[in-house]
Amino acid sequence: MEKIFVVKIGGSVLLTERNKLDEYRVAHIASQIVSLKEAGFNLVLVISGAVGLGSNFININNHNLIKKRVAAGIGQAILISYFNMIFKEKNLQVAQVLLTKKDFVSKDITDILKYYLHAGFIPLINENDVVDLNSFSGNDFLGAEITSLLNAKKFIMLSTMKGSEYGVGGGEAKQDVIEILKRKNIETKIVDGKLKNILLKTIL
Repeated sequence: MEKIFVVKIGGSVLLTERNKLDEYRVAHIASQIVSLKEAGFNLVLVISGAVGLGSNFININNHNLIKKRVAAGIGQAILISYFNMIFKEKNLQVAQVLLTKKDFVSKDITDILKYYLHAGFIPLINENDVVDLNSFSGNDFLGAEITSLLNAKKFIMLSTMKGSEYGVGGGEAKQDVIEILKRKNIETKIVDGKLKNILLKTIL
């Protein structure tokens, strides 16, 4: 398990301007993961966008935390359904992992993630916002924790850097993550998630 890479995919990469899931983008990411797995790499994906997707079904604002949690549950179902369908077309099996800070108390989550990787599955990780909204202060920080937990080679953030009105990430959070992982001698890379073959160019 030496070639583990954690990839965080920002909501601005996964969603269109109308907050619909960009199926073409997901398919392109899946194709790159096929190539990386064939080259012997293990990928863990941290995916954002659930609240944004859910906002298509429920009128929310940033001050109503209950509605944001409700929207997250709707959006998460859409995210995992699309990812499962598109990845399955590439003969990749995904596994949904929703986490809060409390889940890091024991080492069980480490064992579960490593089992998925050994078995060839692709873990899809997100904050469990329905249970505890922004438990990690955003998926950038959750991705950093997963990277440390698995002692991964690198943490890659696919972003457009414009952020999302539904998330809590952005440039400042990403710089904080870079500093956190730098202290642990883990490299972090922020790249434009909409560039063609960006994962292949970053990892290979």
